[in-house]
Amino acid sequence: MKKYYLLLIAWCWSFAAYAQKNGSIKGNLLDTIAHHPVISATVTLLKAKDSSLVTFTMTNNKGDFELNGLPPGDYRLLFTHVSYHNNRRLVTIPAGSPEVRLPAIIMHDLSRTLDEVVIAGEAPPVTLIGDTIQYNAGSFKTVPNASVEQLLKKMPGIQVAKDGTVKAQGQKVNRVLVDGKEFFGNDPKIATKNLPADAVDKVQVYDRLSDAAQLTGFDDGNSEKTINLKLKQDKKKGMFGKASAGAGISDRYEGRFNVNSFKGARQLSVIGMANNTNAEGFSFMDMMSFTGELNRMRQSGNASFAISSDDPMSALMGIGNNNGFRDIWGGGVNYNNIIGKKVDLTSSYFYNHYNPHQESSLQRQYFLPDSTYSYLQQARSNNINNTHRANVSANIQFDSSQSLKITGTVGYQENASSSTSDYKTLTGAQKMANEGFSNNQSSGKGSNVAADILYRKKFRRPGNTFSLGLQTSFNHTESNGSLLSANHFYVHSGSQPEYDSIHQRNTVSGNLRSYNARAVYTVPLLKHSLLELSLGNSSSTNTADKVTYDYNRQNGKFDQLNPLLSNNFENTYGYNNAGFRVRTKQKKFSIAAGINWQQAALEGKIIAGTKDSVIRKTFYNLLPSMRFKYDFTRYRNLSINYATVTNQPIMSQLQPVPDISDPLNIREGNPYLKQEFTHAVQLSFISVDPFRNKNIFAFFNLQETQHKIVDYDVVDSLGIKHSRPVNINGVYNMTGSVNWGLPLRVWAGNLNISSNMGYSKTQQFINAVANTIRTFTFGPAVRADLNPSEKLDLSLSAGINYYKTDYSLKSALSTDYFSQQYEGSLNWQLPASFYFSGSLTYIINSQRANGYNKSIPLCNVSLSKQFLHFNRGELKLSVSDLFNENVGISRSTNQNYIEDSRITNLQRFFLVSFTYSLSKSGLSAGGKAQMFRMKAL
Repeated sequence: MKKYYLLLIAWCWSFAAYAQKNGSIKGNLLDTIAHHPVISATVTLLKAKDSSLVTFTMTNNKGDFELNGLPPGDYRLLFTHVSYHNNRRLVTIPAGSPEVRLPAIIMHDLSRTLDEVVIAGEAPPVTLIGDTIQYNAGSFKTVPNASVEQLLKKMPGIQVAKDGTVKAQGQKVNRVLVDGKEFFGNDPKIATKNLPADAVDKVQVYDRLSDAAQLTGFDDGNSEKTINLKLKQDKKKGMFGKASAGAGISDRYEGRFNVNSFKGARQLSVIGMANNTNAEGFSFMDMMSFTGELNRMRQSGNASFAISSDDPMSALMGIGNNNGFRDIWGGGVNYNNIIGKKVDLTSSYFYNHYNPHQESSLQRQYFLPDSTYSYLQQARSNNINNTHRANVSANIQFDSSQSLKITGTVGYQENASSSTSDYKTLTGAQKMANEGFSNNQSSGKGSNVAADILYRKKFRRPGNTFSLGLQTSFNHTESNGSLLSANHFYVHSGSQPEYDSIHQRNTVSGNLRSYNARAVYTVPLLKHSLLELSLGNSSSTNTADKVTYDYNRQNGKFDQLNPLLSNNFENTYGYNNAGFRVRTKQKKFSIAAGINWQQAALEGKIIAGTKDSVIRKTFYNLLPSMRFKYDFTRYRNLSINYATVTNQPIMSQLQPVPDISDPLNIREGNPYLKQEFTHAVQLSFISVDPFRNKNIFAFFNLQETQHKIVDYDVVDSLGIKHSRPVNINGVYNMTGSVNWGLPLRVWAGNLNISSNMGYSKTQQFINAVANTIRTFTFGPAVRADLNPSEKLDLSLSAGINYYKTDYSLKSALSTDYFSQQYEGSLNWQLPASFYFSGSLTYIINSQRANGYNKSIPLCNVSLSKQFLHFNRGELKLSVSDLFNENVGISRSTNQNYIEDSRITNLQRFFLVSFTYSLSKSGLSAGGKAQMFRMKAL
């Protein structure tokens, strides 16, 4: 193992040697009239020879600035401020006298002086426009043919995870726009992974208010972090994009293209991709399920932030979402335009073929009140999903006071899946309790139609508004399945093993109909306050019909109806609510508080075999909410959110029919479940200095849930586990994260120090005995992004995660373990337009079950050559998983068992690829900008 540590250290730090950087430039900015200091001006340092960015800062309250950690050489200083004309200075830092003190620099007021000649295209790296942080894309260097995702990784305050998830100022980015318009719906990865970086002029980061909140101008707590990509002017008037194709050993292939044709308000984009190398170009989960509308309808009341129904304390540690093997095809078209003078149209169509297949093994240790037992499984699965999705939205502006926004979504999906598994159960004394195999096959299709209509009206009195929203959805699914299972059960009393087999087929059909209507009226109170009155009504109806037939040995057909596994189920959930909120916005703080009254009704009708049953329940709730935000400065604030949310049981949790797809783990619903009721508090502190690239982000969440739905397990003498959901109280989840970012002037880079922590308390039941599970996690991490020379970029990171889980049922089996991950990556520009890129990730798994403690080194390298006119062509040789060690290992400890799993992953392969950059003009935008800067000198 030591060789991997040595390789990582030697590889990364051997490139970090460079000339000593101890020079500094100091100065002071004054205005031209009274020689008052110019505060918050941006000071940008560029290299004199090519105008490439070196560093930047911002003047303080006295107009002073200081740039440190600079090597000797010739530079250009650019001084910018929204109220003054730009100013420039040539500066030389001599080798013998590294400290340079400039005389006072005079800034000319825009309102008092004549316009002067300004070099267009010269802009500071970061500026503030209201509450929007704007990055100048040209100030951040990327490798040739880089995507927007690679550009975002260079920008201070923005982080990009391995799966492509983007965070800005510590918050997840849920929407990426292109020139203010949606790009293929609301999937941010389609824009960040497919658009070329050299097409972007500015990157704007801001909190986008909800459509309803944009009417009043008051944040209703439903804002989302948004990135808007402003394209370069030449990209808005022609065609741009790129196409690539590659092939390698073991029949590996990879190809993708994007073609964009923009002209004014018209945006036309076509993208496509196909690969079997696990490369992503978009998000999959939203496309693979038609349950999103149901989950959205569950969110009731005036929640000021989303509350996840998943347990965030699952104590799951893996190596990411690249486990297994995946064949991916996808493509679509996006069209946006303004029709006439009143209709703003956005539309898109997308198709994807997603085929994941896995081979896995797992080992579980179950807890019983008086003993333990083990479960071992070898499984194989293959799933094929074909999804079509079309979106269209029209924003109709009748006049300056009225608008109507109509959004529609249509989806269709076909899927087929197969899974086989071999398994066995061992007693605490390691004697065989049972063993068997199962083979599951299913195929189905589904369709989804959804519409969202929002009418908005502004009255003459500022703050006096009315909005009416209606959301509707219809889902239909149908599937056919088969199950073949054979099991042996060992009693260990001298008798022969018992044998049981299942051979059956089933058909299932289901429908979901839902709507949600909400009316909001706002009226101003005093000078800075607003009263909001709201009324809402929502309803969703689920129906499911399942028919199961057993195999008839006499005629070889599946014609024997199994009444115990056949049922018809209908579930209706609806609510009425009414509420008010008062929102006040002062100079330093804003507060919104209110309460929502809700009446919710749940009705279910079940027909199973010869038994009919009807469930009727009514819930009355008062749902308070509060949001407080205090702005210490323009760049530092503290916010506290409190919300209450109800969550109804899903259909499979209510349906009292056994699910025997896993014969040793049989699940059955509970028609008497209550709805969950959650109190949630979120605290966040944000301190951002975008000019000095310093930031602190701190987020803490606390959730307490009443009537939490958990499993009640019963294990019989044959080792078969029967699970049924029940309600409990006293479930808590606490999570927190802190991130501190600062520049490394000497190393010409950035340093990020972070830590996440969490605590959860929940309860499960096993053989009528409660098992209280407490989980604690803690994970410090550090990351350094370095630019030691003009042609070399380095990234180094290290993270350690500690997990501890205590079980009240078996305190002796309480577990704690570590996961460690170390990473290094580099991009190196070689002579003759060659580029070398490489990354090394070393994962250490320890304190697991035997066979699951493997340490995993993952190494990817590539060598590319730029050629053709304006370097439009790129030929690349790459190798993934150089050491051929990739494997997926994870642990889960939040149930009545400890589980270790291992998944076979895609391992070493070589790939040769060719990329061609498309451009209607003869010179690329980057080449034009570079030529322009040289002429300006």
